[in-house]
Amino acid sequence: MVTSLARSSVSEEQRLFAETNGYLVVEDALSPDELMTLRTAADRAEAAWRDDTSLPGWRRENIEQVQSIIEYGDEFVELAAHPKIFPVVRDLLGDDVTLLFSDYFITPPRTPSQIHWHRDARLLGPYHPRSRIFAKAFVLLSDVSPEGGGTAVIPGTHKYDDDWSFPEVENPIQMPGHVRMAFPAGTIWFMHGRTYHAALPNDSDTTRRVLIYSYGHLWMKPWQGYEPSADVQAKATTAIMRQLMHLGDPYRYEYDLEEAAKATMSGEDEFEQRRQQKPGRGLR
Repeated sequence: MVTSLARSSVSEEQRLFAETNGYLVVEDALSPDELMTLRTAADRAEAAWRDDTSLPGWRRENIEQVQSIIEYGDEFVELAAHPKIFPVVRDLLGDDVTLLFSDYFITPPRTPSQIHWHRDARLLGPYHPRSRIFAKAFVLLSDVSPEGGGTAVIPGTHKYDDDWSFPEVENPIQMPGHVRMAFPAGTIWFMHGRTYHAALPNDSDTTRRVLIYSYGHLWMKPWQGYEPSADVQAKATTAIMRQLMHLGDPYRYEYDLEEAAKATMSGEDEFEQRRQQKPGRGLR
């Protein structure tokens, strides 16, 4: 778990790639032991979810969703601040990064697409091509082949405006220019919230298993139904975890992720932050 101010390990090459294409792939992000631990925890969570049909999530023939996976074990809470995830999303979104929602998705073999081409976020009003509303981290627990029901993206579309007209296709695989996120288990790949993407059919004989963690800004609410429970928030004992679990002040001039950071700010603290802002520099 990240317990102190972890500056980004993203290289300049990776940063340029992500800014240009709207996604970034980090293969071998999980060690074999980490992958095994998460697979075991995911199997336990799936069994609990199947045993209790009142638990939220999709139960469909072509997609199953264990909603708010952080509620199913410490492994999933700690994953939110994993050193191969948190520094990247912090670099993409800024110091005010927080967790908006988390899911465990299971795509059965030989099933059609469960969602067509779309964006997860829209920007109404002025066109801001570099605005980052939120970003997603996809943690692959199974190998995903090109025919294995993975996500496909169209590179660079995070900078297209909302009026851009894409080709209309009946099957998502017919979309020209798409790139398939087909990688081995243990890969973590990231996507800008506005990148045009789709879930492809699973034409393989392998079940696709993936954890998806979506990050935004602390001034954003968690998605409805994903609010961290009191039990999960009680496990947030570091500055980073408190912020990820929506504890503390959402509106600040700067966000302190050092271990000694205060959980909340007094009026005097806020005034001092404002006083230290220098003309022409804006917020630090």
